Amino acid sequence: MRITYDKTVDALNIALRTGTVAKTLEMAPEIYIDVDKKGRTLNIEIIGARKKVGTRNFNSVTIGNKNVALPAFV
Repeated sequence: MRITYDKTVDALNIALRTGTVAKTLEMAPEIYIDVDKKGRTLNIEIIGARKKVGTRNFNSVTIGNKNVALPAFV
């Protein structure tokens, strides 16, 4: 898994697995999910992330039982 943030467009991208995108689904306004031809989720993208998620929620992410610090979300 790879989490990136593009401050130029205020987009948070969560890449869950590699693969070829067959379709992009808009799950909610400005929230997109890329899926492969088998329907497996590859990426999740949130446009306008600062407003939708808030900066305080991105200090770290928990994977399993391990906390991983994220780069500054500014």
